[in-house]
Amino acid sequence: MKNTLTFIFGCILTVSCCSQDKENSVTGTVIDASMNTVVIKSGSDTLSFSTLNADRTELDGLLIGDTVKIFYKGDCRPGTEANKIAK
Repeated sequence: MKNTLTFIFGCILTVSCCSQDKENSVTGTVIDASMNTVVIKSGSDTLSFSTLNADRTELDGLLIGDTVKIFYKGDCRPGTEANKIAK
């Protein structure tokens, strides 16, 4: 019984740790954009994001030179999926 409870507790802990992807954000200037991607310059970093499923309700268009805030989960790697894009 003790081993079963330990196993169940371990499973719950593992699932809760994996599902707690903290939402991050970055602000930068748009240097390139297409239908499904945006590339921004933030400080000395150039970052690219997939915008396929991003919430864009706060945008009224997106132009090169615009300053945007991009929200995403997990690590920021090339092609990271943006959750939301706002000006």
